Amino acid sequence: MRNFCVKCVYILTLQFILVAAGLANTLTLNEQGEVFAETDRYRVRFKDGVLTYFHNKLTQETYTLPRQGPSNARSGISIQHEEGRYGQHEFIDDAWEVVESKRLTPLSVEVAYHSDYRLDKTVWIRISIDVDTGDLVIQQHGISKHIVAVTWGCGYLNNQQIDIILPANGGEIIDVSSEIRDGGGGYPADGWEAQLAILQGAGGGFFVRSTDTTYRFKGVGYRRAAEHFGISFQTDNPAPFRDKHEITSVEWRLNAYRGDWQVPAEIYRDWMETTFQPKQPPAWVKDLELVIYAPYNPLDPSILPRLAEHANPSTTLLYLIGWADPTQGLEPDYIPDPEFDDYLKAAHSYGFRVMPRITFHGCSPNSPLYPEFEKYQFRHPIRGHKLGYRFNDPTYDYPTAYINPASKAFRNYLVEEMKKLYETYPIDALHLDINTSVINNPPINGLTPAQGNVLLHQELAQAMPGIVLGGENLHEVTFPHVNLAQRWNRHNKQPHPISSFLFSTWTIPYGFHVPNPDGEPENYQQFQEAYVVWGVLPTIRIRAPWMLRDKDLVRTHAFLKSVRMGQTWEQIWNIDIAMDVVGDVDKDGVVNIQDLVIVANAFGKAEPDLNGDGIVNIQDLVIVANAFE
Repeated sequence: MRNFCVKCVYILTLQFILVAAGLANTLTLNEQGEVFAETDRYRVRFKDGVLTYFHNKLTQETYTLPRQGPSNARSGISIQHEEGRYGQHEFIDDAWEVVESKRLTPLSVEVAYHSDYRLDKTVWIRISIDVDTGDLVIQQHGISKHIVAVTWGCGYLNNQQIDIILPANGGEIIDVSSEIRDGGGGYPADGWEAQLAILQGAGGGFFVRSTDTTYRFKGVGYRRAAEHFGISFQTDNPAPFRDKHEITSVEWRLNAYRGDWQVPAEIYRDWMETTFQPKQPPAWVKDLELVIYAPYNPLDPSILPRLAEHANPSTTLLYLIGWADPTQGLEPDYIPDPEFDDYLKAAHSYGFRVMPRITFHGCSPNSPLYPEFEKYQFRHPIRGHKLGYRFNDPTYDYPTAYINPASKAFRNYLVEEMKKLYETYPIDALHLDINTSVINNPPINGLTPAQGNVLLHQELAQAMPGIVLGGENLHEVTFPHVNLAQRWNRHNKQPHPISSFLFSTWTIPYGFHVPNPDGEPENYQQFQEAYVVWGVLPTIRIRAPWMLRDKDLVRTHAFLKSVRMGQTWEQIWNIDIAMDVVGDVDKDGVVNIQDLVIVANAFGKAEPDLNGDGIVNIQDLVIVANAFE
């Protein structure tokens, strides 16, 4: 009897919870097409397909300003009126007519907007509440001629109260201090690296994401105007666009949160891990402390003993660009330099790891293979011209054509060549240059460029068991397959750690062609400012053996010394800090017996605490002793 009563109480409690949850979710619309949605987390309003009001019930924060003139976030479609030209946005405004407003389910409504200006076109926007997650789900459908994309947005956002945080261009934040008036990026390969945008307020915020698993081309854009700004989300059709007369967007999901940006970022990261199942890096990658762009032209093994004096070989990766002889083999054929075998053997004898570079989908237009692969060459999705690196530059000896990896013939050839390389030479890793290049081109035998990209990564890994793949930059298509990735520092005025938070569990970032800190100090500083924020693995370029002998290159030597001393990444990248703190307690520019005496006399005190454990002890004395030159 007692168990029966307990079950009744449980059932009644559950019913109460379900009823309460149902009452918390409401969705209404009026004849003008305005939509009002409310859950226990947020209250929002849409007009003309644009979110114009957002209130976070978790923090009692309102992130929008009253409507003032046209919104700077628009909803509508993009239409290509002329072949070879970018689509022209056709935004929903007062000239469009609301032709239908209807309720589909208790928690789903749809509004249709029509206009016959220039072209006859209709855009539907469907808004619903997911009762399991509380997400507000937005999806669009459009009909017209030559549709490029469909867009919706959030407008009248208060730039004094809320910042934009995007996993774009390495990770960026746009706040009230930003000089940027408008910007954004395309997914996956045009800056926007993951399908997430975070709008962060003082106590919480809201976030927009897509859970698309097909790598559909899409974009995010933001625009500021006076005190408010807008953010828009776009879904693209596959190119070419002249034969596209209909489009359905991906589902966009919106929700509120309490706390900082890591709250929604963790939700999205968990989804990424479950969905894409990225591979964990091996132990030696996790242990890396330094990446060196090693000298080449010529590839000289005699530099390795001196490199071993300046770096810990077991935690250092040597990145080789000029290991193959282009006069003997043109991409995708890679004929190793005569010294390559000896170089590898010598590097491994010291304990270094070695990573040569190839072009992920490159074929020289001068190669005898090019006529076979030319029909698969990537083309600009709008203008239609062939794409490549200095492809039409007659002054350059080694141009590259970019081949769509959806081509099975190209994949088979490149994978077989790399398998031969791996079985002949004991390389530890392989850098895939331009592997993030995913262009909106037609499928090849039903395979999209993104799917071809994934397959080429997977097939290379299967052909070279145990190989570590690296890449140029990073995004959602490539991160499950590469454990190392260069990070560009360009196109980013205000770096933010969001992308590192999302990807670095599986893919370790390192520097992209970092300038030498002595040769180009101002240019180096621009890299350093972003790389400290992103936690990029210390990376340095050693162009020639003499750089390791020249004591006048004080910053180069301070960088290498800081890595050897186990300094923090911030201290290593910021060389001036590193030069001050590595064992030089009395700041006289040299580590000597005087520094030992100062530390010994301070045992048990709080300063000078060199290792940050809060007390001066034997460990601090060891740091000074190891810093003796």
